[in-house]
Amino acid sequence: MILLLGGTTEAKQVAGYLDEAGAGYIYSTRTEVSFEGKGQYRFGSLDAAALKEFCRLNGIHMIIDACHPFAAILHATVATLAEQIPVIRFEREFPERLNHPLVQYAADFEDALQKIREQDYRSMLALTGVQSIPALSSFWQRYPCWFRILDRKYSRDFAAGYNFPADHLLFGLPQDKQEEIELFRKLRPEVVITKESGLNGKLDAKIEAAIHCNIPVFIIKKPELSALFQTIHHLQDLHSRIQ
Repeated sequence: MILLLGGTTEAKQVAGYLDEAGAGYIYSTRTEVSFEGKGQYRFGSLDAAALKEFCRLNGIHMIIDACHPFAAILHATVATLAEQIPVIRFEREFPERLNHPLVQYAADFEDALQKIREQDYRSMLALTGVQSIPALSSFWQRYPCWFRILDRKYSRDFAAGYNFPADHLLFGLPQDKQEEIELFRKLRPEVVITKESGLNGKLDAKIEAAIHCNIPVFIIKKPELSALFQTIHHLQDLHSRIQ
């Protein structure tokens, strides 16, 4: 039995592959989502002890971590079992980091905010997801800021829980370059902040749009993964691992 940790485009791709291969698997997400694959489905967070017990009870012999690159807590939790159960990290591809005067990389949100304060930017478009609202509160509580989030009840409730202005919430997914340009021109933020979310997260389109509009863009670097994970980027590489 395989435990597939997902909720992303990559996880759905892996589920489709496992369906075709006839492999037994459990698809697990943090929040409840619609799942139409052949595997079993569960949702809810698991800490290290709960994950270990879940794997024991369900006879898990392999974990495929196909979660978002920034699901750092989950990655760390999975790493606690990596010496006992093989862990495959199915990861999206990432564009090369750019050396450009408008593009700056930061280790985390605190590092990014420090750089933004030093350069005295006073309005921001945050493309970092609803979970980053508290991390960026010291900025949006003082200056105009817009967050693009998923249009779902959980995200709206999360933002409301931190008293973020509802009229500064944008709903939707990452867009192509031209659509991002239109958004940037409409809002005219002094700075854009995003995550190193890879090609599936359309990071390249965000960067190109920011450069086109002459707007500085700060990119939070993706967290490092455990060296015990077997990282692959293509579905065809799953075959030998599963065998």
